[in-house]
Parts: sequence; C-alpha cells; structure tokens
Amino acid sequence: DVVLAADMICQPADAVAAANSIYDALKPSIGRAYVVCADSKHRFGVDRFERECRRVGLHVETQRDIAKLYNGRLVDENIHKTTGYVNGMDLTMFTIQ
Repeated sequence: DVVLAADMICQPADAVAAANSIYDALKPSIGRAYVVCADSKHRFGVDRFERECRRVGLHVETQRDIAKLYNGRLVDENIHKTTGYVNGMDLTMFTIQ
C-alpha cells in the first residue's frame, strides 16, 4: 500500500489529522506514505507533522529542500505555474512507514 499526499497541511491541526489518517491507512510493516509539503515558513503546522507521525508510532525520514533531488529534475521551472507556490518556497518530502 502507498499513500501519496501533497500540500495538505496549512495549520497545526492539519498535521495531527494527517498523521492520524496516514497511520490508519498504512498496513503495518509494508505500507509507505510519501508526503510533500511547503516549508513551515509558508505552511503553518508543517514543522509539527514529523513529531505527530512519531507520536502515533510511524517511522519518518525527512528530506528538506527537495529541489536538490534527482539533479534538480524533480522541481523544474514549471513549479512557478502551480497554484500556491511563491518564490523562495522550499519543499520538504516525508517518507513514512
């Protein structure tokens, strides 16, 4: 099982709800979730998400500033065309089990 999510945390309560929902959705030991969020400077509550995932018993790996992954191909010049993106926004990817 895989859960994919992006830009779902806009306030601290969203971090709690997202962690609980991911915990409920993943099969123990085999399920994975991949979550991409803007940094906490632009999305309130993102800084709380990793802690909330750990609170419910999930293992979290965090990759900050994902624009550097895959030689920059993951986030290209078209990111500026997306709704909600602002210049200077860094994106964080959480890999969760």
